[in-house]
Amino acid sequence: MSLGTILGSVARAVDHKLGIQAFLTGEPRPPAGGFDLKGEKFLDWGFVCANLPPGPKRALEIGPGRSPIIPAMLALGYDVTAIDIASDLSKQFAGIRFILGDFMTELLEDGFDVIVACSTVEHIGLSGRYGSVEDPDGDLKAMRKICDLLEPDGLLFLTLPVGIDGVFRPYHRVYGRQRLGCMFEGYETVKSRFLVKEPQGPWRAANREAALDYTASARRYALGEFLLRKQREE
Repeated sequence: MSLGTILGSVARAVDHKLGIQAFLTGEPRPPAGGFDLKGEKFLDWGFVCANLPPGPKRALEIGPGRSPIIPAMLALGYDVTAIDIASDLSKQFAGIRFILGDFMTELLEDGFDVIVACSTVEHIGLSGRYGSVEDPDGDLKAMRKICDLLEPDGLLFLTLPVGIDGVFRPYHRVYGRQRLGCMFEGYETVKSRFLVKEPQGPWRAANREAALDYTASARRYALGEFLLRKQREE
């Protein structure tokens, strides 16, 4: 093993414990012991990419970060818009419309066929992380705004922390039997998947009941991955 590899491993271990990178970027340090969520984003991205409908479609991704979903949508012939408060994806992908800004305050043209909110909505309205302004119902307002932006029968890909209901400021909300139903008002579920993990263990598939009964914390939670369709107005 090279010296560089050893030093890199040591640096990652130190950062995992102390949260140095988060501190330098103005984000809160991770909870004691660090987040036990390795692999979460890969699972969420895989769920979305595996279920994208054939193009062409007009699509929006909210808070994509380093998501591989945008190149997957481009490959399907989508007209893609992305909005993020930090990562400028226009430097990585030609042919997309990128908006550097806050989803909740930016004015967006409606009429999207597909919207992706992957590990995003649970942070909206929790101040102290990702530049969010404190609002106890920020997540519900985000879901209503998404619904307004969708075409009739438009699709929303939504991934969330699930388990026993809780708010773990400034990190995230966890959605259980109380809050999850409120989040889905105006939508119908087309498809869903749930996963849980043991401490420091791998993710494994679970049923809805087991996932919603999962005892969550700032460090760890179960995953809920949903494909939702906007309900038509009666």
